[in-house]
Amino acid sequence: MRGHLCDLLGHRFRFLVAAAALVVLLIPSPASAAPPANDNRVAAQAIESFPATIEGTTIEATVERLDPQVSQCGSIESTVWYRIDKAPDGTVAIGVSGVGFAPVVRVYDVGKSGIDENTCATAKAAGVAKVSFRTTRGNTYLVLVGKKPSTRDGAFTLTAGLYLPPPNDSRSQAKKLGPLPASAKGTTLGAGTDENDPEGCRLSEGTVWYSLAPKAERMIVKIRALGGLDASLAVVEKSRSETNVVGCVATNARGTGVVSIPVAKKAKYFIVVGQRAQSPPGEFVLDVVRAQARERAPGKALATRGVRGTLNGLTDVNDVYWIAMSPGRTFKVALTSKPCVALTLRRRGVTLGSMSCSGYGVFTPGPDGGGRYILEVVTEGGTGSAAYQLRVSPAGADDVGLGSEIRSLSVTHGSLAPAAADLVDLYHFDVQERSDVRLTLAGASTASLILMTDSGQRLGSQGPVLRRQLERGRYVAAVRSTVGAPASKYVLRLVIRRITATTLQVSAKEISPGAAVTLTTATAPNPGGGIAKLQVDRFDPLSGWQFHHIVTLPLRSGGSTVTWAPPALGRWRVRASFAGTTTFSPSRSGYAYVLVATPLALAT
Repeated sequence: MRGHLCDLLGHRFRFLVAAAALVVLLIPSPASAAPPANDNRVAAQAIESFPATIEGTTIEATVERLDPQVSQCGSIESTVWYRIDKAPDGTVAIGVSGVGFAPVVRVYDVGKSGIDENTCATAKAAGVAKVSFRTTRGNTYLVLVGKKPSTRDGAFTLTAGLYLPPPNDSRSQAKKLGPLPASAKGTTLGAGTDENDPEGCRLSEGTVWYSLAPKAERMIVKIRALGGLDASLAVVEKSRSETNVVGCVATNARGTGVVSIPVAKKAKYFIVVGQRAQSPPGEFVLDVVRAQARERAPGKALATRGVRGTLNGLTDVNDVYWIAMSPGRTFKVALTSKPCVALTLRRRGVTLGSMSCSGYGVFTPGPDGGGRYILEVVTEGGTGSAAYQLRVSPAGADDVGLGSEIRSLSVTHGSLAPAAADLVDLYHFDVQERSDVRLTLAGASTASLILMTDSGQRLGSQGPVLRRQLERGRYVAAVRSTVGAPASKYVLRLVIRRITATTLQVSAKEISPGAAVTLTTATAPNPGGGIAKLQVDRFDPLSGWQFHHIVTLPLRSGGSTVTWAPPALGRWRVRASFAGTTTFSPSRSGYAYVLVATPLALAT
């Protein structure tokens, strides 16, 4: 019975298998889509002429084993190939885009030993990936199109155009610009590079040239880049056989750039416009206009209270003033600016001094000096505005030399007014012997202290307290504010204290329990009073020295004596310190040690 059942089940299983196979045969299978015809490099589709518009797709496209995997533009998937044979001279521009398609495009130079990446680009979904590259007549180029990884496949449109070099592609072909104001619309599309292209100025490729001989003292050159062009502009001055770059500007996030150029007599100028690194080619608009001429000496008389002014890198690059000075008379010069301007002091065309941004200094005409001096304030580049304040005033007794005398324990009141060129007050003092010197400045939060010898050696600079041990000699203290700070009053205190030395002696180094020792402290030179403190420490074998107590003693004739009985067995130490007085500096001794112990029995 069991065998019969197995036979029936076996026949039934074979029947079910056969029926299932029949069902499978009866259901039609979907047809598998073939990859695009140009899926592999050997089947690259030719771009036969320019301009060209080609419809393509990455659906069912694969990544061939020989497809390049490494690129400066990242990874690529679902690749198809195009080919440019026997290319003409010029610049080829290729764009790839599709609805919802995130394109990647790469261009390769074809050589005898393989292919090398020339350029590449990517774009977001529905964006356009654009590349442009210079071609060499007769060469072969491959174009690889695909999608960004993890994005969808889709149809795309490839456009290809050929652009010949613009007529002003080199310096020898520079386009002449007429009298100012002059304007020109140009393009870097198809432009190459020239051996005369200026180095630097962020010029990368695609340069075009313009020339002009402006009849002006200054000119302003403006550029406005169109589309996706990121451009740089250089101005080259040619005087006789020499050429020099005299100005550079790169377009900003709005695609604009401006540079101001002083014009030399009988000089010729070239304007070079080119693409920055990684920028696609594009069009631009160039404008050159006459700028306001520089002011010339002698300018205007500088007012006694100084002057406030504003400069602009395009419209007003300098201001000129004059002031009369006498030989041997010192003048203070204070300049503040934001952002920076530069100041020069001249006489008869010779520069005698300069400063930048904000600064302070003094100037004294020599025996051959005197008369009218020229001060010129100049912008330090850029195209924006800069505000400044300039003041020149005769120096007072506290501004130069050693200044006023101050004595120890004295209190001196003073004031500073930076806006009126009063930034420094000088004081001098003497030190009779090596001493502890402390200078304290109060009331002027923007001022600081500078300590020097009378020979000009700087010893320290800080605030509001300056403390040094000084040798016998003559010293100068300067209270100095900062340029642009508000006016302020201050109090200066000087304390000179003689340096002391404190010693401590103990009558015995080892005593028996219950015994006492005599502690004698002395401070020299004799301060004539003051307080001595004795710090007593106890030694713990497990944790080391531990503080025990302090004994305070008045100093008499520079010293003091006290009898002390250690309260317990063990090791003790004592150190004396002198707290100091108004005329004597603090000091302290070394440690004196006492052992309290029962004498050890003699060994038998």
